[in-house]
Amino acid sequence: MPRLLSFPFWASLLLMAFSIASAEAVPISHIQVRIVTGAADLSAGSYVELRIYEAGKAVRRLPLVHGDAWPRDSTRVIPLTLSDPLDPRSVLRFSLYYRAVNPQAPAWEIVAADIELPRQNPPERLLNATLSGVIAPDGELATEERDAAALTCATDADCDDHRDCNGHERCAPRTAGADARGCVKGTPVACPVNQVCSEGRGCMGTDSISRTIPPK
Repeated sequence: MPRLLSFPFWASLLLMAFSIASAEAVPISHIQVRIVTGAADLSAGSYVELRIYEAGKAVRRLPLVHGDAWPRDSTRVIPLTLSDPLDPRSVLRFSLYYRAVNPQAPAWEIVAADIELPRQNPPERLLNATLSGVIAPDGELATEERDAAALTCATDADCDDHRDCNGHERCAPRTAGADARGCVKGTPVACPVNQVCSEGRGCMGTDSISRTIPPK
């Protein structure tokens, strides 16, 4: 059996720090929608959509129901993978849109609905908000809208995505290339030939990186 390389203590600390930084990093690519329904069934064929409104971007429309029926007084937890990562700091509001299969159907009651951001334990809620109310057969239930002006960054720390290899983000609201929050992307780290940037460790040769990864 080949002799396994020992895994240095300092490397363990670096990986731990990297894991913590990754947990705090934004944007995110995975969210979880939790919906608790009220006294009315959701009829088969109805359509429910999550809508996320972000500063300076088109509305995200994420289908939650694909024709199946939901019983009354039930809880649904729906994990979603986002093709375009979401920066929670840029979200103005979110909503549930409901279109009944029958226009004469009664309003649909939502006891509670929120969006979990699985970055920490326990997970945070998007906008720290929970929806509750009734939705008309072709209507929308939304959170209160945040003031877009309040989203503008004040310091570079407001723009920091907690990643090193993609460069240092700056707060420069009136600079060309700034996003809706006034943040400007950093310049990615340029490593020497045959080296790559590794989060928490900087530029390293590929051999060095493989030696610090514990065997499975």
